[in-house]
Amino acid sequence: MNFISNLILSFLLSASALRAQQGYIIQMNLSGFKNGTQFELVDLNQEKVIDSTRIRDGKLTFRGKVTEPVVGRIHTIDNKYLIVYLENKRITIKGSYADFYYAGIEGSEINMYWVKSRNAQKKYQQTRDSLVQTFMTLGEADSLQMRQIVREMNDIDRWTTHYRKAFINREKPTYFTLKELFYLSNDFSADSLKEVFSRFPAHLQKTKDGVVLSTYISQTGPQIGQPFADIEGRDQAGKKHKLSELKGQYVLLEFWASWCGPCRQENPSTLKTYNLYHKKGFQIYGFSIDANKSSWISAIQKDGLSWLNVSDLGGWHSTEAARYQIKAIPDNFLIDPQGIIIARNLRGNALAEKLRSIYKD
Repeated sequence: MNFISNLILSFLLSASALRAQQGYIIQMNLSGFKNGTQFELVDLNQEKVIDSTRIRDGKLTFRGKVTEPVVGRIHTIDNKYLIVYLENKRITIKGSYADFYYAGIEGSEINMYWVKSRNAQKKYQQTRDSLVQTFMTLGEADSLQMRQIVREMNDIDRWTTHYRKAFINREKPTYFTLKELFYLSNDFSADSLKEVFSRFPAHLQKTKDGVVLSTYISQTGPQIGQPFADIEGRDQAGKKHKLSELKGQYVLLEFWASWCGPCRQENPSTLKTYNLYHKKGFQIYGFSIDANKSSWISAIQKDGLSWLNVSDLGGWHSTEAARYQIKAIPDNFLIDPQGIIIARNLRGNALAEKLRSIYKD
C-alpha cells in the first residue's frame, strides 16, 4: 500500500513539475473583434513584444515560459489592450471589444488579485478617462473649467493611491501586491516600506522587484555633501564603465531613458552646456533606465549625445539606479573632483549657471 501511495505521489509531483516546465498558456475567448485581428503580447519589464497571433472565431492562444512572474500587456493595432500577469499557469481570458481592458482573467492567483483591485477602481478610472477627454477639447477661454477638471482628476488620483496602499496592507502578500508596493514605494515612509516589505515571503523578496525594493530600503542614497556611490554600466558596445573612472573631474551623473519625454526635451540644453565646458574638463556619465537596447542606442544617436552613456538595461529593475534612490526621471547629481556631490537635479540654465560659477566664466 505504501509503495502504491508513493507511486501516486511521485506521479502527481512529476505532473506538477512538468506543467511548470511547460510554462504558461493564455487562452482567450473574445467577442466583437474582427476575424484576423492581430494581437501582440508585450513583456512590460523588457519593453518588447514577445509573441503575436491573430484571432479566429473569437479565439486565440499565447504560449511561453517565464522564470518569475512578469507584467504583460495584450494589445491590438488600434490600441485595445489589457494587462495580464504572466506566470507558468493555464490562464483563461474572456471579454469583449467594448470592455476589453476589464476582461475576466482566471486560472492564476496573481491575476485574481489584480482583477479584484482593477475592478474596484473601474468606476473612478472611467470617470478620469472621461475628464481627460473633455480636457483635451478645451481651449484657453475655458480656463475655469480646465482648473475644475484638474481638481477632480487630482481627487481621483488621491483616492486611487489610498485604495492601492490599503489593498497592499490588507491582502495576502503575492507578486501582484509586491509589484504594487514597487510602484507606490514613494508613497510609503521609509519605516512603513520596510515593515510592509518584511511581510513578503523570501521567494518574492528575491524577484527583480523584490531586490530593487530591498536596495531602496537598505540604502538611503547619496545626498548633497556626501561622497558619490560608485555604479557600473555597459556602453553601446558592451564595454563596462564605472562612474569612478571619471573621478578627479566635475561629473554630472545623469539618469534618463529613451522613452522619457522630459529627459529627451532636456537633452539639447544639456548637450549645449556639455559642449561649452567639456574642453575645461566637465564630464557626463549618462545612466539610462532603458530595458530595450535598440531604443536606447537610437535615442543616443538621434539626440547626438557624445558623452559616456551606459546602462544595465534593467529598466526600473536597475539595482544601480536604486543605489541613488531613483524613482523618477530625469534626475542628476553633480560631483566635484574630490567625489563629493555638490548639487542635484540641475535643469536647463541651472546646470549652465552652476558650471559658470565653477569655471569662473
